[in-house]
Amino acid sequence: MSNWPKKSGRLLFLARLFVMGLTVVLTTWPAPANGRPPQQRNISPPVPSLKEMVNPNPLKGDIELPMPCDGKLIIRHVCIPADGYFGDLEIDLGCKDCGRQKQGFMEGKHTGEVSGSLTLEDLPEVWRTQLTELAERGDGRCPNPNDKTAKGFYYFIGKFEISNFQWKTVMDGTCPGSNEPFSADDPRPKTGISWFEAVDFTRRYTEWLLKNRPDSLPRFPLGRFAYLRLPTEAEWEYAARGGHLVTEFQMNQGEFFPLKNRYYFDYAVYTDVKAARLPEKLAWIGSKLPNPLGLFDTAGNAAEMVLEPFRFSIDFGLHGATGGFIVKGGSFRKSKVEIMPGRREEMPYFLKDGAFRSTDLGFRVVLSAIVTPQNRNEALEQQWPTAGGKNLTEIMASAFTIEPDPSENPLFQLDHPVTTSSSDKEHKISLFIRDLIKRNRTMLAVQKADTVKEIIWNALFAAESVMNYTIRRKEVLDELSMLKRMKTKTVSEFVLESLESDITKAQGTVSLCDAAINFFLQSYINRIRESQKYPDDIFESQLDLIFQELNLEEYLSHSMKIRLDLFKKHVALNKSQVVSINQEMILKDIIFTTSH
Repeated sequence: MSNWPKKSGRLLFLARLFVMGLTVVLTTWPAPANGRPPQQRNISPPVPSLKEMVNPNPLKGDIELPMPCDGKLIIRHVCIPADGYFGDLEIDLGCKDCGRQKQGFMEGKHTGEVSGSLTLEDLPEVWRTQLTELAERGDGRCPNPNDKTAKGFYYFIGKFEISNFQWKTVMDGTCPGSNEPFSADDPRPKTGISWFEAVDFTRRYTEWLLKNRPDSLPRFPLGRFAYLRLPTEAEWEYAARGGHLVTEFQMNQGEFFPLKNRYYFDYAVYTDVKAARLPEKLAWIGSKLPNPLGLFDTAGNAAEMVLEPFRFSIDFGLHGATGGFIVKGGSFRKSKVEIMPGRREEMPYFLKDGAFRSTDLGFRVVLSAIVTPQNRNEALEQQWPTAGGKNLTEIMASAFTIEPDPSENPLFQLDHPVTTSSSDKEHKISLFIRDLIKRNRTMLAVQKADTVKEIIWNALFAAESVMNYTIRRKEVLDELSMLKRMKTKTVSEFVLESLESDITKAQGTVSLCDAAINFFLQSYINRIRESQKYPDDIFESQLDLIFQELNLEEYLSHSMKIRLDLFKKHVALNKSQVVSINQEMILKDIIFTTSH
């Protein structure tokens, strides 16, 4: 059985299924919720509460910033593990397939770097205590505060898109609800504003905090404070994909964050052409489920502006030409492929009549700070000579969890030459070799993930083939029984000869079906055993990635998700050694799950 090609694997899979006569049953999914209050004829829209406009879904780890009119901005921490102030996390931005295969220059995969400008020591005491407790109990890939090999660097991002209510309190100087009830539009994301107006919101809100509640902000010597701004594209996409609460493989391999056996419409307000009713307008903030980081509406509802301008994506990098501003996340008007975190749109800063605005374009904010405050000067000077080299092995090992013993990693042997080379030439050579090994390790990790993905797809194909041949075998056996009955009632020698020939052919077909079933059952068992050669996190991430791919090809979803769940179960059983995996058991499970 041939391996799957990387790009055409699913198409080849479909072709094989159709050749074998698979009947695909279309599955009708429930219509996505609009996420807006019901409005019927002659019935007034519901009046939202203050909570519904600032934090309709409280979560552990929420951090509050005060706003005018007793409002609040809820932010979530994003943690990046690094070995020092010059450390950052390299991530793959963009996407492989966001509906524009011929326009890879828009959002083709490209490398980006992300880090945070704040440490635990920089934060207000309440924040520091809260995040320290989280990290000590286990906060994804965020290092434990007692870890001596890595440190957590933070930025903070809005849990929700900025709402109409929040916009009014900062920009209009009015307090909605003070003289009249809140409106049904107050909890919706603020849209219809320009990029410049969004930037001005961050300026005016920061100035309000500095004047009225400076104690609520992280601060540094010489009157330096943290401030609000638009997120960079890397900050936005890293957080939208799940940030430090998903694995490195889940971050870089999938087009969406892990769905946890749910569907896109559970997380996003978007236009699903198969839905019974399409969303007519923006939903209230927080109307869907959060992503792994606790952020709402990063996919759909209002599209979101980011800080930097658009540049082409070319050969895993960005082109030099600078264009308009970048829009991420898609809106309620967009289709499923248009709300993927890696998709990027270019919008003009200006049109003929002034700054560009759109009724489905909003924003969320980031809390950040300067990276060279006076109290860091000494540490920066000490870390600069070895920037990018010190403790790189430990960070890479914790990110990929492939080589847990750093002494076995060639990078470990190169760390000391990098820092102790007797000449500048030797230093540069050591850096070059170390970076080369780093790139090779990254490629190896990706290759392992691709191999696991092929194993899973091959297992699904084998299971589907087993079922197809089982169905075909039953059909032929029924036909064989009918031929034998006809033979007992026929006296014509000519007809008897014809029946004998048909019976022989049918018996041969049954034998071929038996051989095919045995072949694919053994192939399926071999895939189970092969999958155990790879780390659990790679296996789990690829299972989730295939689950997402099946969601994009919904006409295959029902059948293939059954196979996917069954394969996961068989892998777990084989690993536990509680039950001996054999062909008879596999066949019974495949038939049972299909019939039920």
